[in-house]
Amino acid sequence: MLLVLALWFTSASFVPLHARVTRSPSSADMGLTTLVLMPATTGDAADSPVGLSPVAQSGWGNWEAVPGAVLATSAPSVTTWSRDRLEVFVRGDGGALLWQTFAGGKWSGWRNIGGGLASAPACAAWEQNRMSCFALRQGSSAVWHIWWNGERWSEWQNLGGIATSAPAAVSWGAQRVAVFVRGSDNKMYQAYYDGQRWISWINHEGILTSVPACTSPGDNQVQCFVRGSNNRLYRRVWNGIQWTIWEDMGVNATSAPTVASWGPNRISLFARGDNGNLLHRYWDGSRWIGWEDLGGNIASSPACVSWGANSLDCFARGVDPVFNTDQGLIRRSWRG
Repeated sequence: MLLVLALWFTSASFVPLHARVTRSPSSADMGLTTLVLMPATTGDAADSPVGLSPVAQSGWGNWEAVPGAVLATSAPSVTTWSRDRLEVFVRGDGGALLWQTFAGGKWSGWRNIGGGLASAPACAAWEQNRMSCFALRQGSSAVWHIWWNGERWSEWQNLGGIATSAPAAVSWGAQRVAVFVRGSDNKMYQAYYDGQRWISWINHEGILTSVPACTSPGDNQVQCFVRGSNNRLYRRVWNGIQWTIWEDMGVNATSAPTVASWGPNRISLFARGDNGNLLHRYWDGSRWIGWEDLGGNIASSPACVSWGANSLDCFARGVDPVFNTDQGLIRRSWRG
């Protein structure tokens, strides 16, 4: 039975950052109707825009440290709402939600939002200078939500559910933001905001051994990736009409995946490999290419985002390969 939670926002309207869909919300959106399972399609190269570069090893910069001494106790989360701007979040020592901004070529320094987190955060921008963050909190298995209205953070809101993983967040169309988690039965569940209220929780089946990761590569589209019981990655797609069946994406992953869309019909998929390095595979508009090894010797699941066409920024907790000591957050960027 679907549980409907009405959580009304009191300032700016809830319109995602890259919203392109202008139709009114429908009860058929994102799985409220009976699920129809169909094989995932591979797309059409003719739909690919001109000028988008293929991701290549030569386009990546070096790994670099994220400034500001912080003891991160979770994988990071990163989102963006403007060109060449990054909003980075992590759980700090003691469970506080920490936040740092990169803009104008400079880092802001870490800010403490509090919250008593029991999981890694997951954050998504849904409009210019508007963001939502989700996490589990200490003493609760429910998913909690906090949002930024351009000037201040809201109070934490309880979205319910019984989560056994950190959440994943994505904004996928006009007045839309969705959160995905692994449930107590190891299946993937989803709640989403339809422009007026929260709708929860929708069962997506699967056997998850990680946090989900989701992105929106186009209007009214969502693609979610998870690690399965055999440590291989799997994908499920909302194509604007219905959800596809789970599709095997390969690789022996030792972390949850992360995924970012860097242009219409362009997707990059990342995970930590069994060698501890960041692995990367991408969809070039007509086929999957990779995997490539991006190094890094990372100690957490990665987090990646694109602020525009032909841009990717990836973050993770780093570890010294010789002394096995924490190196804090590290970043690697690609520009096509």
